[in-house]
Amino acid sequence: MATQFRECHSLILKKIELRNFRNYARQSSEFSERVNIFSGANAQGKTNLLEAIYLLALGKSFRAGHDRELVRHDCQAFSVQGMLTGDVFPVQPSTITINSDGSRKKIFLNGTPLRKQTDLVGMAKVVLFAPEDLQIVKSAPSFRRQFLDIGLAQCSSIYRDDLYRYTAVLTQRNRFLKDQIGKRVDRNELAAWNDQLIKYANRVAAGRYHGLAILAPIASRYHAMVSNQREELHVSYKSALNPASKSSLEPAAETYGHALAAKLHELEYAELARGLTLAGPHRDDLMLTIPDQGELRVYASQGQSRTAALALKMALVELIKEMTGDYPLLLLDDVLSEFDNERKSALLETVMGITQTFITTTDPERFSDNPDCKMFRVEGGAIQE
Repeated sequence: MATQFRECHSLILKKIELRNFRNYARQSSEFSERVNIFSGANAQGKTNLLEAIYLLALGKSFRAGHDRELVRHDCQAFSVQGMLTGDVFPVQPSTITINSDGSRKKIFLNGTPLRKQTDLVGMAKVVLFAPEDLQIVKSAPSFRRQFLDIGLAQCSSIYRDDLYRYTAVLTQRNRFLKDQIGKRVDRNELAAWNDQLIKYANRVAAGRYHGLAILAPIASRYHAMVSNQREELHVSYKSALNPASKSSLEPAAETYGHALAAKLHELEYAELARGLTLAGPHRDDLMLTIPDQGELRVYASQGQSRTAALALKMALVELIKEMTGDYPLLLLDDVLSEFDNERKSALLETVMGITQTFITTTDPERFSDNPDCKMFRVEGGAIQE
């Protein structure tokens, strides 16, 4: 299957070098600007490679809870270095290097250390689609919030900072509430924390509403394409503060802060009793529905969940392009095995003409005759062309 490739991307990962990362001792690989296929048996290092690429973009793993898990067995530290080109970088090509001994992590851009990890986010943008992403559809609201927040954080340093500040204020307010249990409440301090929470909550909500206004119709379009026009996906913002938000995105964002202020007043005694903030963006959700079927979280089959998750991820690719001008790197981790042949074909026709793509698979034959694909074999922590 050959696909005409549209030359519309500017972000390219040209080369990666791994040292003592997961099961890789020393590995250096150069990539195609189009589609890169990594085949091999399970537990050979295919997903580890995608993890390294993801690390270069966001400074953290998508599966490890601690950097120590990324260090090769019997080694003291790991290093991941990527050579990239793109309009966002000061020189062409540029290098991003991440070194860690498992407890301390250092990130460098062209040899100069970055002040903090979040300074890396938004340079090498990335979208990952893995089998675990069905949790976006079927699991708790936190998975859906994280999906949207990671995408928006790569698009906007303003949103990234607002989300960081909101999270910090939320943590401090919760600490204050917990400290007030059984005591006479310090009303002045409570009011001060409320003001800070409302300030950043309104900004975070506005960023989410704006992003969702772009993402929702794109996700619906991709969903129709992959489902062969059989189903229509609706994506809306679900908040106890704005029950009408699913039909009116931007006006809801404008009133979010006022609604939160009223809600905090209503919940004051409950919050003081529990020592927790019970309203705000950290408790909001994305509602995924198909007309006449209801909310996918409740009713979706495995096939519907996969299709919806794919549509959301592809919409995120387009959202990043819309908001930044750059297509992100697209990582597909063994997702083809999760789809039937019809959906496989729709997925491949969609992704292979958009951006630089990295696909892991146990079935390389599907790609072997495609001139847009560069084939790699992964075995025992070694990558060979």
